[in-house]
Order: sequence, then C-alpha cells, then structure tokens
Amino acid sequence: MVQPDDGHGTPDPATTELLRRLHEGGADAVEAVGRILPDVAAAVEAVTARLRDGGRLLHVGAGTSGRLGVLDAAELPVTFGVREGLVVGLLAGGAEALSRDVAGAEDDKDAGTRDLDALGVSPRDAVVASSATGTTPYVLGAVARAREVKALTVGLSAVPGSSLLRTVDLPLLVDVGPEVPRGVTRLKAGTAQKLVLEMLTTAVMARLGRVWRDEAVAMRPTSRKLRARAARVVCDLLGLGRYDADNLLEAAGGDLPVALVAGRWKTGPDEARRRLDALSGDVARALEEPPEGMP
Repeated sequence: MVQPDDGHGTPDPATTELLRRLHEGGADAVEAVGRILPDVAAAVEAVTARLRDGGRLLHVGAGTSGRLGVLDAAELPVTFGVREGLVVGLLAGGAEALSRDVAGAEDDKDAGTRDLDALGVSPRDAVVASSATGTTPYVLGAVARAREVKALTVGLSAVPGSSLLRTVDLPLLVDVGPEVPRGVTRLKAGTAQKLVLEMLTTAVMARLGRVWRDEAVAMRPTSRKLRARAARVVCDLLGLGRYDADNLLEAAGGDLPVALVAGRWKTGPDEARRRLDALSGDVARALEEPPEGMP
C-alpha cells in the first residue's frame, strides 16, 4: 500500500515504483503503435482518398476513446486550416459526456446508429471507430450503419480479435498488453489511441497539402501566439525578415496560405487565392509548382 509523504519532501518508494510501472506502460503503448505503422499508412491513404472525393472523417467512440476523437476533430481547423465539419467527433452521451460519465451511454447501440444518421453519413465518408476493448455497443452500432451505407470504416482497438477489428475495413490493433491498474484503459490503450489518431490525421493533412517542408502552412493565426508563428513560418520558408513577413500577412488579410503563395511567386493576394482555389486548397502543391507561364 502506498503511504503518504512524511512531510519532509521524501516520497514513499512505493510511489516511485508505481510511477516507474506507469511510465513503462506509456513506453509499451508507443512501441505497440510502432509495430502497426504500415497499417496506419494504409488507413491514411484510404481516408485521404475519401476526403479528396468530398467526404468527411467521422471519429466515433465512448469514454476516453470518444473524447480523444472529439479533441482531435476540434484541433484540426485551426492547426491545418480545414473547414469546420470536415472532421467530426462523435462521443457516446454527447457533449455532456466530455466532462463527466453519462451512465449507460456507451451501451446504447442504437444511439451510435442515430448519431451517424443525424450527420447524414454517406459512402464518401470515412468513419474511424475507437474502442479499447473493441466491444463497445455504441461504437459497434455506428460501424454497422457506416458499413450499410458503404462508408470506409477504420477500427482502433487494443484487443486482438475483438468484434470491432473483425467488422471494419481497416483494423488497427494496438496490442499494449495488460493495463496498470488492470482493466483501466486510460493509460496504455488511451496513450496508443491518442498517438494513432494524431498520427493518422496529421498524415492525412500532409497528404492534402496542408504541410510543406515540415511546416503547417495552412494554420489559422487566431491568437497572438499563432500570429507570431505565422510570421515565423513566412520568414523561414520564404527567407524574409519579420517586417516583410508582417507586410505579406497584412496584405493577405492574415491568411497564411495566401501570404505564402503570393510571396513565393511574387503575385498579389487575389491571384494567390485563385491559385489555391484551383488546387482545392493544396497549399504544398501551390508552393511547389510554379504558376502557369512562370519558369
């Protein structure tokens, strides 16, 4: 049993030992993800194809798994400049379940079906379903509906041979081993799930041209910190000083992709916008390929 601190700043050795085991569990999660990189890559290519065809990425989960999907969906519009609604997070129990447990929500299989129906899930969409055990009824209900409409289904689970992994088009098994404490999936499985989701969507955004030379070139500078980052990106990628970078961003109305394309090819903001529109927002391609008629 872990004893309280003795009041002199010396932790009980049992506390340090517990933390060591928990830390090792996190390392197990990272290793488990490393073993399935080819499977994650296949999921990236499949999801990218759906988004290029006008579809959406729909995260589905319950508890920790669902909250991670909601978090991922919330971050992408600002980080990569994608439109709101391109990536959506569905959580068993809805918004209320973000901050507290909603009793029985994960056991409602029909709710998973209803929530996907409310979004108008279509064959063009990709549904990424996460369940550490692979048996969550809410998640399985959503996957069943997604398969009925011929949407792409990706399943993320920590249990080999689980119902979820047997059902989806692209199974992603993160075999992290026994949890500490037993049965509590918020550490090892949760860490692995978060890493896979972030890797998957970051790679998809890169494939869609939202990353160039390891910079997030489509992010929205919605705060002082992000405005400074946008200026730094312009400076680094175009070899400009801060004064010229600020002027480019101001002329572009704060739109980082427009500023970058205009600055790289020495065009005005309107021409840069037209080029980006013609390339469906593929900023990397707009920066890599000279405009027509330019050597």
